[in-house]
Amino acid sequence: MAKNPINKNSMKKLFDTVSPMGPDAAEKFVRELLKAGDERRRDAEKIVTEIVAASRKSAEHFSDAVQREVGKQLTKAVKRIDQLEKQVETLTRSLEATRTVLVATAAKSVADTVAKRKTAASTATTTTTMPAPAAPAKKATAKQAPAKKNATKKAAAKKAPIKKTAPKKTSAKSATTDTTSV
Repeated sequence: MAKNPINKNSMKKLFDTVSPMGPDAAEKFVRELLKAGDERRRDAEKIVTEIVAASRKSAEHFSDAVQREVGKQLTKAVKRIDQLEKQVETLTRSLEATRTVLVATAAKSVADTVAKRKTAASTATTTTTMPAPAAPAKKATAKQAPAKKNATKKAAAKKAPIKKTAPKKTSAKSATTDTTSV
C-alpha cells in the first residue's frame, strides 16, 4: 500500500519486469526512483520554506499588534497624566486665591481692630467725665406651648416667678472690648 502514485508505478514497473533487467533498464529505473525522491525533497524544501515565511510573517504581525497596543496604552496614560496635571494646576491656583483672600481678610480684621482700639482709647481720654452708653441687653424670649387644663395648675405651682433685672451699666472701656470680641 503505497500512498504515492509515483512509487506505486515504479514498483509496478519493477514487478512487471521480472525478466532479467539489462543495465540500461536498471539505470533508467534507478533514475526514475531518484527523480521521484528529488521531487519529494524539493516539495519538502518548498513546504519548509513556506512554513518559515509564514512563521516570519506571523511574528511580524504579532510584533506590529503588540506595538500598536502598547502605543494606545501609552497614549491613554499620557492623556490621563495631562488631565491630572491640569487638575493639580487648577487646585494650586484655587489654593493661592483662597490664601490671598484669607490673608487680606485677616489683615483687614487686624487693621479694623487696631483702628477701633485707637478710637476707643482716644474717646476714653477725651470724655473721662461722661461714660459711654451701654448696649441694651437682649432679652431671651421663651415660647410656651399651650397647656392642658389639668397641666396648667401643676405648671403654675412648679413655676418660679421670673424677676426682671435692670441691665447692668458698664464702663466705656468694657463696652469697646465687647464689640471687638464679636
